Amino acid sequence: MIFTNELFERVITAVHCSCNPTTTNNDKQYALNFLEDLKENHPLICLTIGFELLKQQTNNQTLLHHYGIHLIESIIKYKWTLLKIDEKNLVKEQLFFLIKSSCLNQTFMEPIYIRNGLAKCFIEMIKRDCFEKVNTTLDEIVLMTQNFAQIEG
Repeated sequence: MIFTNELFERVITAVHCSCNPTTTNNDKQYALNFLEDLKENHPLICLTIGFELLKQQTNNQTLLHHYGIHLIESIIKYKWTLLKIDEKNLVKEQLFFLIKSSCLNQTFMEPIYIRNGLAKCFIEMIKRDCFEKVNTTLDEIVLMTQNFAQIEG
């Protein structure tokens, strides 16, 4: 499976369907199964979708932002070891870019849950990336957090 606009729109539709109180239980179940299958079997696509959902500027952006953060955090927590080194580096770059833009961009300043969610993703990434390497030193962790502090400044 590859990332396409059609897949992205299908995910948005499934997210809205799963949270819509007027949707039938069968439709909700189908949407939730689709989202869960995607998350379980296509981690790299889910990361792409999660980062793209955070870029959405629509009426229901809160729901999409929340789900995007959920996808990113889930993949970092449960699928990090399945990602290749270059994919992990790409996730780090995109996460740092989002954190940097959230500090500078008014879109992400209002809802605190976005900044909290990005911080949780960052912490989960540090836990998995730094401590899966046996020779990671405290100095490397301090350097990484200093780079993060420079982004905020």
